[in-house]
Amino acid sequence: MVVNVDFKNVNVWKDSIRRVRHIKDRMKLSGIFVVQIKDAVQKGAKKLRNDGSMVAEYRWFKVIYREFQLEDIRKIYPITVMEA
Repeated sequence: MVVNVDFKNVNVWKDSIRRVRHIKDRMKLSGIFVVQIKDAVQKGAKKLRNDGSMVAEYRWFKVIYREFQLEDIRKIYPITVMEA
């Protein structure tokens, strides 16, 4: 699994520099690291939202993300993190 918090264009979903700035700011404010996002995605309770994004609730925070399967790699694109 790869967690991408840096800017990259994905054909299915247009990534934006604004999203990257937002997720990095939210991670910094909440004290959440990429390793904790991986834990949330792997171990947290998940819900599918109407727009196709996922919500993983784990410990004291939630991660809202999109997931893509590219070849044999599971790519996670966090949208935001928030306290539960």
